[in-house]
Amino acid sequence: MPIVDAPFLDVEALVKEYDTGGEEPLTVLDGLRMTVEPGEIVAVVGESGTGKSTLLHLLGALDRPTSGTVRFEGEDLFTKSDEELATFRNRSVGFVFQFHHLLPEFTALENVAMPALIQHRSLDDVRPRALELLDMLGLADRAEHRPHALSGGEKQRVAVARALMNEPALVLMDEPTGNLDARTAEPLHEEIERLSREMAHTFVLATHNPALAAVAGQVHQLEHGRLKEAGPIEDLSVTEEPAEEDRDAEI
Repeated sequence: MPIVDAPFLDVEALVKEYDTGGEEPLTVLDGLRMTVEPGEIVAVVGESGTGKSTLLHLLGALDRPTSGTVRFEGEDLFTKSDEELATFRNRSVGFVFQFHHLLPEFTALENVAMPALIQHRSLDDVRPRALELLDMLGLADRAEHRPHALSGGEKQRVAVARALMNEPALVLMDEPTGNLDARTAEPLHEEIERLSREMAHTFVLATHNPALAAVAGQVHQLEHGRLKEAGPIEDLSVTEEPAEEDRDAEI
């Protein structure tokens, strides 16, 4: 059972190392600490390769740490079995990765609905919610298109809608607007703020976009495996090459 009055998300002494075949492992996260409260928006910024994606994977229980704890509503996630973690991810976490990872044989609407379909809900039952999310992201007219017929930016917007499908308590976003123009990204920023404010969705965002980081209540810089308070948002200038398939995408 969740511990009463515990932080929504509490990270203690988190370490993640990778065996590179050499004498010493590669340490990506080194004693990292982090606390996130319900309904909060937290942005994590940093140079490419500093471990932002690794951190999100651990927060969402996609990977296990070398040591340290991640507590979700008071429960230590990594005392759970792999099967229990899979159930946790489906019910409580929404993911947006740097790459969209859409299923090519399904339509945009079916891809958005997939987290609910995994819960054995019918497509007819969840269709209104999936259509609502597609409309929010400017894709109502693309609902029946399969991924091969979508631009890179459109695919990423479908992935964002999919992450929100089950109205998860925790949403983890890895460069969610990296391939969106400002006009398309702005409604997503507003929706993140609304969901955080009105429905207590909690967001942890890894981003290089100052406009997206500006919606966060906390902004942390990931450096040398640990988090520190970032400087002023307007001073963020870290850039990252977009994915090859998205560089010339019509968004």
